[in-house]
Amino acid sequence: MNRRQMIMLPGAALVARQGFAQGAQLSEAVAERPVQHVSHKVLLKFTRPKAVSKVPKTEAKSAKYLNSLTTALSLSSDQQQQAGTILAAAVTAHATLRASLKTARASLSVAVRNNDSAGINQASGVIGNLTAQITAAGANANAAFYHILTPDQQSKLAQFTFGQAS
Repeated sequence: MNRRQMIMLPGAALVARQGFAQGAQLSEAVAERPVQHVSHKVLLKFTRPKAVSKVPKTEAKSAKYLNSLTTALSLSSDQQQQAGTILAAAVTAHATLRASLKTARASLSVAVRNNDSAGINQASGVIGNLTAQITAAGANANAAFYHILTPDQQSKLAQFTFGQAS
């Protein structure tokens, strides 16, 4: 065993112990909840506090997300239809804006290679504007979805995503 391994060994043991403790706490919390087949990864990805402006990027991911929401929140068929429409519009808007963003980034790259200060400033402004539009489109879609939920479903979603009822 070399010196580097001897130094790293206590740190690895500490991290492993903490990981096992968190795993035990998590398994206790899961045991207390009623059994539901919900893709928690999908729900958590799109409902974290910092992800209020995120929407699924493809139709397949959107369908998976909608199925998870349906299971977790007991959405009615009318709510599912409305949510599907909202998510489809958001996916389309997101794709269009991402394509424009890709073009703007290519313009920025050309401006950097040409040492064009005016082009750099213009492309940077366009990128900032498109990023703001992407954020706003996602946030508006999530707000529209939140609006179609009943107060009970809203509190379930808030409790699940933020760890607290609001």
